[in-house]
Formats: sequence, structure tokens, C-alpha cells
Amino acid sequence: MHVTAIETVTYDDDSDLIDTERDIDITTLRIHTDEGFVGLGETFPQAEMETAALHGPIADHVLGEDPRDVQGLRDDLATYFNYYGHAGAELRAMSALDIACWDLKGRVAGEPIYQLLGGKAREEIPTYNTSYEQEYDFMTEPVALAESLLDQGITSMKIWPFDEFAAKTRGQRISNSDLAAGLEPLERIRDAVGDAMDIAVEFHGLWSVTPAKKLVRAVERYDPLWVEDVIRKGDLDAYARLAEATEAPLCVSERLMGRYEFRQALRTGAIDVVMPDICWTGGLSEARAIADLAEAEHLPVAPHNSGGPVLHFADAHLSATIPNLYVMETIRDRYDGWHRTLVTEPLSVEDGRLPIPEGPGLGTKFDESLLDHPDTHVRRTELES
Repeated sequence: MHVTAIETVTYDDDSDLIDTERDIDITTLRIHTDEGFVGLGETFPQAEMETAALHGPIADHVLGEDPRDVQGLRDDLATYFNYYGHAGAELRAMSALDIACWDLKGRVAGEPIYQLLGGKAREEIPTYNTSYEQEYDFMTEPVALAESLLDQGITSMKIWPFDEFAAKTRGQRISNSDLAAGLEPLERIRDAVGDAMDIAVEFHGLWSVTPAKKLVRAVERYDPLWVEDVIRKGDLDAYARLAEATEAPLCVSERLMGRYEFRQALRTGAIDVVMPDICWTGGLSEARAIADLAEAEHLPVAPHNSGGPVLHFADAHLSATIPNLYVMETIRDRYDGWHRTLVTEPLSVEDGRLPIPEGPGLGTKFDESLLDHPDTHVRRTELES
């Protein structure tokens, strides 16, 4: 078996196919083989750069090769890309390729990916909801949002109530009035539903250490599920300084690239929850290695899942097989919304949990009718005969 073509599908910014207020610029990858099998991958959020890497150096290395040889292909590409930088668009593109190779391996074997990764560690996957909601705004309607999630059996959620205040000082200071405004959604949710809802607080890496200490101490009284990416990626020792200031669990981070950056972060002793992004950190292969590193440190993993349906399925397979899963991120407006437009089989939360995908590979396929849709752009690089 060998790769005969690499195909990418991207989408117009204003397309109804991806109905979201966030411009995540999805790239769908399809790798074709001489035996008719097609592997499905995905990455985001800069499609122009990622497709350039896929149709350039990645195609040069992968066309004509056996896509089931995932480790060899990954190492060859990592060696090549390491010459001028190990992360960025190239690693995101490699992540899409890795997912597609695993999907293809599963399809050839007739097995779901989680079986190839070692089999199930659980029968269903605990989830939380990241609140990119069109119906409810967590700053102005936090109670209605929390109650609507609880009505569906979802007992954990994530919000980011301080982001709007970071721009005022470039994340160097937060005033007492802005601190109070950011805390209000947390207080309202706690007052309305008590401890029925676990709340994770995301900070998107917008703060320096000094205001970060003030923020996490203030959030701590609401017993958060975790505080996430409070400070900007950089000096990992800064996480240790932040950890000394709080008892709240620190979650880090989809912004770390590959097992080596995660190993350096774990060495600080400051990390409580490990959060890799399969579409950014190197694919399923690298995410599994990161989960193993976390397990060796007796730490749980909470996969980042803020992309499209392929990442959603890939996260489910990873979550199914790792024993140290904490909880998996999901986004209600996506898995019950535009995810269903792009793939043939949806994967929705049921009573706060995801079923484990069945069927070969990822357990879903790209809707090929979209290849001729006016809002899609298909690019194909083929093996020269």
C-alpha cells in the first residue's frame, strides 16, 4: 500500500458550513492510497499556512510511502522540519497527517483507532462543555447557561470571564473593579446551582505572573475545576511561581508542542492537569506519548478540543484508551451543530458523557458531497507516475 494523493478541503470564511463566531479556519485532510482506502485528518486555525506545508514538504516525503508506517513517516518529517523549527504550521500539518494515518490504519485493519492504541480503559467518556454558546452568553446569562447544561446531564463547564480586561493593560494589571466583574459569573452560578456544576476558568495565556497571582487567588474561593493557561507560554519556571500562590489546580496547555515541551513543563512540579491538543502537538501518536509522560507523573489528562469534528473523534479515541483521563472537552454548539455538516456520523454527548466511537478508524467519514460545494476549496497533490 502507498499514498497516491494528498487532498485538503478548506472553507470560505462566511460559509454556513462552519457556523461559528470564532474564525478557526479548519483544514480537512484526506490521504488517498492505491488500494482505495482514504484516511481523514484535520488541523486549524491557519489553513493557508497548513495547506502549504501539506502540499509542499509533507507531500514530498509521504507520496509513494506506506501510510501505515506512522512512526517512520513522523520521524522523517520531524528530522526535516527540525532544521528550521519544530513547531508552528509544520507541526499542525504533521498532526493532521498523523490522525489521517491512524484513521487509515484502522480502516485497513477493520478496527477502531482506540483498539490499535491499546484498547478501552473505560466504557464511556466524561466530558465538560466549553461555552462557545450562541444561545447563552456566560457573562450576561451564566445561570441560564449552567442550568441548560445541567438539564442535559452536563455537570462541568468552562468559561473565560477575565479575557476582556487583559487588553486594558496588556495583561500586566487587573483593577479591583474588573476583578469583581470577572468573578460575577462564577458567583452567580454558585449561588444558583451550588456545587452541581464544576467550573473551569480559562485565561488564554493573557496575563503576567503578578496579576495572575491576584486572579487565581480570587477564583480559588469558587473551587474551580482548574485554572487554565493563566500566564503566557514561555519561562516554565513561572508556572512554579504561580503554583506557589494558589491551591487551585493549574491546567497546562494546548500551546505546548510535543512531548519534549510537556516533559519540561512537568519537571517544574507545578502542573496539575495536562492538556495536549492533538491537532497542534503532533497528532494521536504524540498525544499518546504525552499522556504516558503524565501517567508516569501520576497526573491526569484533559484533551483540548476546540476544532472540528475530526479532532472531536480523535480526542474520543485518545480518551477511550488512556487510563489517566480526567475529562474531555466538548462544545455543545459544535457537536450538535456544524460538525454534523462535515462528517457522516455525529458524536454527541449523552447525559454528560460521550459514547466511544465504533467502526473502523475514526468511526466517521468526510461528507464527500462537500467536495463540489461552492463554499469549499479542494486542493490535490498526486504521486507522479
